[in-house]
Amino acid sequence: MRTSLTVALVVVAAACATTYNMPQEERSRSYVAPNEVVWEAALGALDDVGIAVIQAEEEHGQILARSKGNVLYRKGHVVRIVLSDAGNGRIRVDANAETVSDDSLVDFGRAHGIVRDYLDALDERLAESRGAPR
Repeated sequence: MRTSLTVALVVVAAACATTYNMPQEERSRSYVAPNEVVWEAALGALDDVGIAVIQAEEEHGQILARSKGNVLYRKGHVVRIVLSDAGNGRIRVDANAETVSDDSLVDFGRAHGIVRDYLDALDERLAESRGAPR
């Protein structure tokens, strides 16, 4: 019984360390805008929320970035952004974050907050460019 409880707690805690288990609508957006406009907005939104780009491959529609911790929360996160053609002139942006630390089991929902803040910043940038979020 004790082993089952321990395994259950580890599984629940691990789910908090990444956003891949979030519903897709909470970590994805779709915009009616040219790919180049969405790409530039995707890069700019990272800067808006203080996330540093590590690697950006426009030809593959992928961005790898890293968020920094702060005084109260010292964990960093890897953020992966993928842009893809959703058809009908729409560009889809998928964002995911995961904890990168030795004790990645404790995240307290920070990964979710990073993705939410990033997508909010992206929505704002594209609203200025007339790209309508879904």
